[in-house]
Amino acid sequence: MQFHRLTVADVVEETGEARSYALTVPEALHASFGYRGGQHLIFRVNVEGEILTRSYSLSSSPESGGLPVVTVKRVPQGRVSHWFHAHVRAGTVLEASVPTGRFVCDEGESPLVFCAAGSGITPILSMIRSVLAGTRRSITLFYANRDADSVIFGDAIARLVEAHLDRLEVVMHYDDQNGYPEAGRLAKLLGRGSTFQLYLCGPAPFMATVQQAAAAAGVPGSRVHLERFDAAPVAEGETAALWSDKDCHARVTTGGTQHVVRVSSGQTLLQAALAVGLEVPYACKEGYCGSCAAKCVDGEVVHARNDVFNADDLAGGWILACQAHPRHDRPVAITFDV
Repeated sequence: MQFHRLTVADVVEETGEARSYALTVPEALHASFGYRGGQHLIFRVNVEGEILTRSYSLSSSPESGGLPVVTVKRVPQGRVSHWFHAHVRAGTVLEASVPTGRFVCDEGESPLVFCAAGSGITPILSMIRSVLAGTRRSITLFYANRDADSVIFGDAIARLVEAHLDRLEVVMHYDDQNGYPEAGRLAKLLGRGSTFQLYLCGPAPFMATVQQAAAAAGVPGSRVHLERFDAAPVAEGETAALWSDKDCHARVTTGGTQHVVRVSSGQTLLQAALAVGLEVPYACKEGYCGSCAAKCVDGEVVHARNDVFNADDLAGGWILACQAHPRHDRPVAITFDV
């Protein structure tokens, strides 16, 4: 994966735990850093001598103009988020990938419903800004937070509502006043329309509740799109029995070049590629950010975890390299050039 040097132009404290970082992109990279609302950047940082990569969503939108902005919420045991808050100031030079990610709005004209919790609002605000600036689609946002003080982008959302009263409805939920979001209440919200596309982002328990509500409201799975900031629980070894316990070879295409790598028993395709020094995209390595998305063009794979792709995506060959294991001991072929 290639990283580029971007300079921080400004830092805005959104809440006590969340900060936004506006980034100056060198003129020569303007075309490469074009993006869509909902996408993210992958950062490479040196934390106490260890090189770490993390993906952070853009909260800005290209249709609204201005510099690209990523928002980082400091989380417990979050080594990179703590590093950002402690060390990144205006003038800091960061290493970042070009924008990536498949959590973007469809190209249709149907209404949109967004459900976000906590810092899950970051890519969703980016999409809302893009939709309001570039389309006439109507939007409903359900936004859950611990309390009023923990709301990220509260003022920005209020300004958008004021400017688009006829198209943007916002339902704010505060756990300290209303308890945790309940599937029953959300099902009533999701049952009001019939053809909307649903986008959700937030912690795993919140995501599970919204998905339960969507199912209860009869929302087809093909209209539910999600992005996680943390991994959904999965029983250890739940899928391990489905992949091959023998070594095999894989053809890996990246940057227009094909490489043949050996995949040892138990290795993911990402691990095998990194073991021989290939520069391929990845960030979380846990199957929820989608940064390592690739396509399987020959053979079969099994995912240990998949919080990104739906059944249609999987049928189309999409895989998460960080979670994909060869199903058999026959060769497989994947490409990152998609």
